[in-house]
Amino acid sequence: MPRSLKVRHDCIDQVKIALTRNGYPNQRSLAHDTGLALATVSKFLTGKPVGHTNFEELCHKLNLDWRELSTPKPQLNVLNNTSKIVKTNTTLGAAIDVSSFYGCTQELTQLKSWILQDGCRLVTIFGMGGVGKTTLATKLALSIQDQFEYVIWRSLQYTPPENSFLTELVSFLSNQQETTPDINLLIHYLRTYRCLLILDNLETVLDPDSMAKYRPNYQIYGDLIQAIGKTNHHSCLILTSREKPAQVATSEGAGLLVRSFKLEASQEVAIHLLQSKQLLGSDEQKQELCDRYSNNPLQINIVTNAIIELFNGEIGKFLEQNTLLLSNINHLLEQQFNRLSGLEWHIMNCIAIDREVSTLDTLAKSICPTVPKFKLLNAIERLIWRSLIEKSAKSYTQKPVAIEYVIEKLKQQVLIELINIKLFLFNKYLLIAKSTKNCLIKKHNSLILLCIADQLGNHFTSRIALERHIQGILKEVQNFRQQLSKNGVSNFIHLSNYLEIELTKVEEGILQS
Repeated sequence: MPRSLKVRHDCIDQVKIALTRNGYPNQRSLAHDTGLALATVSKFLTGKPVGHTNFEELCHKLNLDWRELSTPKPQLNVLNNTSKIVKTNTTLGAAIDVSSFYGCTQELTQLKSWILQDGCRLVTIFGMGGVGKTTLATKLALSIQDQFEYVIWRSLQYTPPENSFLTELVSFLSNQQETTPDINLLIHYLRTYRCLLILDNLETVLDPDSMAKYRPNYQIYGDLIQAIGKTNHHSCLILTSREKPAQVATSEGAGLLVRSFKLEASQEVAIHLLQSKQLLGSDEQKQELCDRYSNNPLQINIVTNAIIELFNGEIGKFLEQNTLLLSNINHLLEQQFNRLSGLEWHIMNCIAIDREVSTLDTLAKSICPTVPKFKLLNAIERLIWRSLIEKSAKSYTQKPVAIEYVIEKLKQQVLIELINIKLFLFNKYLLIAKSTKNCLIKKHNSLILLCIADQLGNHFTSRIALERHIQGILKEVQNFRQQLSKNGVSNFIHLSNYLEIELTKVEEGILQS
């Protein structure tokens, strides 16, 4: 065994991506978590030699296989740097390290039963980003791999388009006798051999505008999934995705061999993760931290590293900041929210503003111009499949971190509208307290507009400039008849009050004319 190892040059970018993906904002936080010197971490991340034990420890923390990254490169049957096809009872290549896997016992039992007892051909594990889908799929594959002749893993996050994967599959299973990217030929080998296929991060090849379509040049994955789900064979395909594909939703069922499993965050796992960190705080503070992030393991990992870095590990000091959106969490959410349509954003805004029950009728009445009911239903269904809203008996809700992300985005957009005097969202949503008995909701809604008022006031260099701008908005409404809605009028009057700009009766009349 070599005394020292270094990251191969072609894997350095992969390691740097893993640093952020696993919640480490910088090298120092990784050094703190591992107890290693900052210089050692820096050498590791830049491809310089470090001790064998330290190399393994750093790879373990970043959920990487040290054998795949090290120089000299071990002799493994690797197809490319993000995928690997291997025979049973060997490593899964691109699959992450799950040696410290904890919890999810019931989930594993359920999935094993579907595959080994019921003979499911297609199983989709979907859920919010960071909830642990890849970890669960890897643990599942390791636990059942001895029941299959081949285990085939592919991460789609960095996969090339076109038919290369299908070509590789056919070539490998035919012992290099066939190279034609033919799905029928692949099905033949899935009948000949019992194979376990895992496609990780399926959402990266889905069309963001339609979960029933795939990105250009990636339709081969849709065809492959459909064929495996509908054709008779004794192999199994496991998908992980932040979004449930429409073709899975239309083919699944309790008595069928295509099923989907929505993975929810586990409080047990979240608390275990907190206890493994060097944090200072009471049990109540740890519970509150988990609740704020809805027990999402990746989000909690990100925030705990930030607490160590910024607050010397004191949970209470972080909670006092009353903010959820650290930069890496914001980036994680952006990846999922950037895929939303305009109608889906509108629904997210309505639920985030209300914070209380938002029924289908309530949402329908708030949309202007009106959209057909089936479009609204389809958009709600897509948001549920994206794990961005949750449905209770008669209402739709969001997780706290999703609410804060949506509200912050809305405040930024409304502020830009007010500065440019292009009042669309400002005119669309009521940003002040509604007539409700819930004091928390009143406070929440009032704070939205109050924050916008503060930011607008800070944008101008003087009080005179601010007052002139408000008069300019009034003039724009009067001269160009940019008529404000009832919500827009209420928002403007309260905005003026927050800015301590008194409107005359005439000016209020202009707004409402």
